[in-house]
Amino acid sequence: MPKRLLLGPQRPIRNLGEAIEHSGFPTGQMAVISAGWQEAEGDIDDVRELVQRPLVDLQLYSRAESMFSTDSSLRQAYRERQDQLKELQSLYQMRLRQLTLAARQTLRAKGSKEMIAAELRHAVSQLRSLDRHHLNRVQTINNEFDERYTFQQYEPLAEQHAAIAKQLDDCESVIITGGNVVILLNRLRMFGTHLQVQNKHLIAWSAGCMALSDRVVLFHDRLPQGRRDPELLGPGTCLLPNYIFLPDARHRLHTTDKIRTGLFSHRFAPAECVTLDSGAQLLFDDGELQRSELARRMTVDGNLERIHPG
Repeated sequence: MPKRLLLGPQRPIRNLGEAIEHSGFPTGQMAVISAGWQEAEGDIDDVRELVQRPLVDLQLYSRAESMFSTDSSLRQAYRERQDQLKELQSLYQMRLRQLTLAARQTLRAKGSKEMIAAELRHAVSQLRSLDRHHLNRVQTINNEFDERYTFQQYEPLAEQHAAIAKQLDDCESVIITGGNVVILLNRLRMFGTHLQVQNKHLIAWSAGCMALSDRVVLFHDRLPQGRRDPELLGPGTCLLPNYIFLPDARHRLHTTDKIRTGLFSHRFAPAECVTLDSGAQLLFDDGELQRSELARRMTVDGNLERIHPG
């Protein structure tokens, strides 16, 4: 497996260039995927300044917007799918709220440890069952869309897929920025770019890290309207599976709340839930963790532990 370099948000600490330099990435041109920035997709001058290498912007967001403006059938089908996914997410959130509350209350319960442990196992199993159900429903909706519009068979998408492949031919490494993780995932899948970059060296931060996993989890304890229970968005690209990446956790999570943190870890096990704050980095080479700086893993007892290679 090629290298995978994962970073925390690039504000206030901008460690992108230094991390690439110290990780032994090939010299030469790199591709950039910044679709998560949406309309600001092409603003990669800061990235170019940090990496000090020639960059080619794959422009996944603008490619999709251009297609939507001329292909009414694709645009309508895409909107219908997104409406279905939003409705499904709302129903999932409604059910999730009750199960999460029950699990947290069980964790706080007083009494026989053996009795509580058995009830907690069942409470967590209910959460996991709902997550699996939701994941399957999301995948079903995506598959129905793909049956009509897939980059393998739908000619306009196939043309874009081929054009992106040609740009990637000259790049051994790909940078995936942060931004809106929903948009980023949708654009990667639309053009099949997640498959095109699987044998490339990858550098990612924030939403880019979240997209690499096999499951994407949304989280935020500090919203103006109150805490948001961690919720499964759907499948990721599976380019770095068995991890749940949590960028900017210091500002987005109450990490001192051991009940919430412990339940988070317990619920998504055996995947490791890893916080990536600004300045953090993880380097994987050939599938093995080679370097870890400032990254933490959640434990089932609600603590955050440093991650060590090996």
